[in-house]
Formats: sequence, C-alpha cells, structure tokens
Amino acid sequence: MDLMKKRWSVLAASVIINICIGTGFAWSVYQTALFNESTAIFGMEVTKSQLAFAFTICSGVAPIPMVAGSGLQRKLRGPRNVVWVGGILFAAGLIASGFVSSLSMLYVTYGLLCGFGIAFAYGITIGNTVRFFPDKRGLIAGVSTAAYGAGSIIFPPIMNALINRGGVLFTFRVLGIAFGVVILAAACFVTEPPEGWMPDGMRMEASPQAAAGAKGPVQKNWKEMLADFRFYPLIIVFTIFATGGLMVISQGAPMAQAIGGVDTAAASIVVSIIAVGNTGGRIVWGWISDKIGRYPALLAMGAVVTACGFALSMITGSGSLAAFVVFATLIAMSYGGTMGVYPALTSDAFGLKNNGVNYGIMFTGFALGGYIGPILANYLFDSTGSYQSPLMAVGVMGIVAILLTLVLQRMKKAAER
Repeated sequence: MDLMKKRWSVLAASVIINICIGTGFAWSVYQTALFNESTAIFGMEVTKSQLAFAFTICSGVAPIPMVAGSGLQRKLRGPRNVVWVGGILFAAGLIASGFVSSLSMLYVTYGLLCGFGIAFAYGITIGNTVRFFPDKRGLIAGVSTAAYGAGSIIFPPIMNALINRGGVLFTFRVLGIAFGVVILAAACFVTEPPEGWMPDGMRMEASPQAAAGAKGPVQKNWKEMLADFRFYPLIIVFTIFATGGLMVISQGAPMAQAIGGVDTAAASIVVSIIAVGNTGGRIVWGWISDKIGRYPALLAMGAVVTACGFALSMITGSGSLAAFVVFATLIAMSYGGTMGVYPALTSDAFGLKNNGVNYGIMFTGFALGGYIGPILANYLFDSTGSYQSPLMAVGVMGIVAILLTLVLQRMKKAAER
C-alpha cells in the first residue's frame, strides 16, 4: 500500500464524515421547526429553552466518547470500526428523533445517541488523520475540523426544504438514513498508519513541531499528561478562547441588530458570515501554526481577540455594521482557529501515540467554554442592558490567554534547554 497516496483518501473520507456529523450543530433549524410543530408532536406547547436542552446534552457529552474512542479503537481493531459505531449511533439518533412524542425521548435520541455518535466519529477521524500527516499537523487538523463546522453551513437550506415538504420529524428520518449510508461508506476508506510511520523525505530535525513531538518525555498517556503542569494552562487557554468566541458567536444576531442597526433578515446574513469565519479560521490558523509554531499562533490569536473585543465594546449605535462584521468575524476565526491548532498542539506536547485520549481530555476545556460563553454573555447583557460589558470581557480574556501562552512558551524553552 502506498501510504503517501492512501493518506489523502483517508483525509477525504474524514472530511465527508465530519461534514455529515457537523450537521448536528445546525440545531437551530431543528429547534425552530420543533417549536412551531410542538403541539402536534408533543401534545403541548414547549419553550425554546426546553428544546435547547437536547442540544446542550448533545454537545455536553462529547468529551466522554472522545476519551473512550481510543480504547474502543484497540478493542475493535482499528479506527474504521469506531467510526462505524459513531455513524450508526448518529444515524439511529436522528431516525429515532423522527418518532419522538415527548421531550424526554428527544433528550435521549438527539441528546445522547446523536451526541455520542458525533463524538466517536469526530474524535477518531481527527486523531487518526493527524497521525497520517505529522508534517502538516496544524493544517490537516484545521481542514478536518473545518469540515465539521461546514456541515452546519452547507445543510441548513436542505434541512429547511425537507421541513417545508414533510415536517421536522420527516426531516430527521430522511437525513438519518442518508447520513448513515454516507458515513458507513466513507468509513471504509479510514485506516490507520503503521506505528511510527513518517512521510517520505520528512526530516524530524527540519520540523520544530515534529521535533517537539519526538523529544523528551513524550508519548504520554492521559495520567502522565495530567501530571504534567503544562496541561493546566493549556486547557485554561482552550477554555478562554471557547468562552470568548462563543460570547460573540452565540449572540451574533442580536449584537448585529444592536450594534449594526439591522433587521432580522440582515442579522441572519451576518451570522452566516461569522460562521464562515469560524470555519475558515480552523484551516488558516492551523496552517499558520505549522509555519510559525503553535504558541506564536496562539499569541497572535490572543492579540486578535483582545483588539477586536475592546474595539467592539467601543462601537455603539447604528451605522457600525461593517466594523461589527469585521471584528466579530476575526474573533470567530480565532475561536475556530483553536480547533485547528489544539489537536496538533496536544500531540506536540504529549505525543501522537495517545493523542486520541489526550485530546479528548483537552477538549473538555473547549466544551466547558461552550457552556460558559453563552450564559456569561446573556448574564452580562441582562445586568447592564448593553453588549459593552460582554465585549470588554472578551478583550480581557484575550489578554489572559496571551499571558498564559507566554508562560507556556517559556516553559517549553526551558524544557528544551
């Protein structure tokens, strides 16, 4: 087998899989339809917050299967079988969601089944693909995670068309069957590289990132990673970027209306632009981190978040739409950028061998930020009646991320000496 060619088919298959499971994060489309059809489906009117809890469960359980995935990979003899498990769970969750008649059923089908399915497939495809590209870890992690984000951009028009034709339950069933078939077929092309495999012509000494992943006490398991002091500032920085990014992304529409003075239709376009920035940032910053290093990339992203957060906090009134779109999109790009940088950064710091489990644990910081960010943004807005305080908080978080990254950079240099 020519692994130099094979790795590109593995990447293509992983991208297809991640686009499919990434539709799970287009929850707002499902939620709107469920809310509109709530009386017919649930026999009563439900609130949007009750419906949103299904998505909270779906995203909140992600670290569990991501951590368990690598152990399951060994038991099932390869990543392909774990992706099959994830694809089956995701498809089954969607199909079963097409037959719900209560909120508790929705929490189980969409929340637990889809959540576990997404995380199994996502964790394995990211970790396995990065192993095939030790010479382009940041870029490839960025491409894979960008595909995951692209699913929630590409499919909403299709989802809306299906909902208009047959209702939301019909849409769940159709997409569940379609995604199940596509994921199971694409998983046939997912294989893992031999232990210690390197691309043709790669020189470890020529790549600072690869060298950092090959020297010293690397190939650490999760217990050794938790015993390494570097883990804690790393996960805090991850949490900070996720919190600050989602404080802006989750409030994109109302912020566009309050700061840019636009109507609901225009605000939805702004949200789409921000989503594209979030997706594109994963590729851009992943590629940049391959060129300049992971920590310099994090410092640059922290500087962007700081500058844009404070700049947005000073913009008030209508007529500032262009500035809002630019600054909010840059913040979203930096937020998304951590998704491209961190899988590679985790493998650089703790080794490729156990990166599936290690990154799954590291990902809990991102999941925590995804929970804190929207809540904190709403709390600060409700307390002050303005988005100035939430946006100033985003700027402060950027400063904290910079300071912690500088500490990490010094620790890395000291270890190298």
